[in-house]
Amino acid sequence: MNSVNAQVSIVAHRGGLYFQYPESSMTLFNSTASSFAADTVVIEIDIRKSKDGTLYLMHDPSIDRTTNGEGQLADLGDGYLNSLRLKTKDGTITSDHIPTFNEVLTFIGNRNINLMLDIKAPVHKEVLEQVKKHKLENRMLVLTFQNEVTAQVAKISQNVLLSALIETDEAWKSFEQIPVHNGRRIAYVTTKTPAKLITALLQKNVLIMADVSEDIRSGGKPLHADAYRSKVNAQKLDILISDFPIEARDALRPEK
Repeated sequence: MNSVNAQVSIVAHRGGLYFQYPESSMTLFNSTASSFAADTVVIEIDIRKSKDGTLYLMHDPSIDRTTNGEGQLADLGDGYLNSLRLKTKDGTITSDHIPTFNEVLTFIGNRNINLMLDIKAPVHKEVLEQVKKHKLENRMLVLTFQNEVTAQVAKISQNVLLSALIETDEAWKSFEQIPVHNGRRIAYVTTKTPAKLITALLQKNVLIMADVSEDIRSGGKPLHADAYRSKVNAQKLDILISDFPIEARDALRPEK
């Protein structure tokens, strides 16, 4: 995945936490990508399946928080879902609809956008089949948090980047046993991950990724530029997930 410099790729969590736009909306994705200009941004998206079998972008099981509708997405038909509009965080109803996964894959085709896939329902095979159809496997990073899911994704595709939560030596040993092509394995680390383990992973050509979570850890505001740089340096990160990707990108740009 290309990055804003030779060291760190920036991931926009749900497209970014910019209050004038609804989360996970096409308008937000376009704005964030435009702000990155020639740089490549990775956009994190959450995927669920409707009652009719269509893959939509939705973080919560329910559509109540982010749309002007009600109900569990898995129980709702496409006709109803397509009639709804997304809301901003303050509840303002916008003209944005709920994007389908296929729509997003088409959207990123000729743009400097890669995707991080957080697949909320057990539909990994269906998701990756769509990715293959669009010939975009080399631009996907798949998040996994359970060993059996990690193994399943690895079996479906060896061309995507594959991440697993690594906080202990035992978690790494489990991940290491799953066949993954060299350079395609990502360790999602936290403050619990020992520095010694991170160093060992880097020696094994494993990419290191962590999140900032400014929405819950920084009062919904971007960090000071030095804080982004300190986190990257402290955990030796290759990939940084941020609620404020534009600010994180600016903080990590090489000084001229």
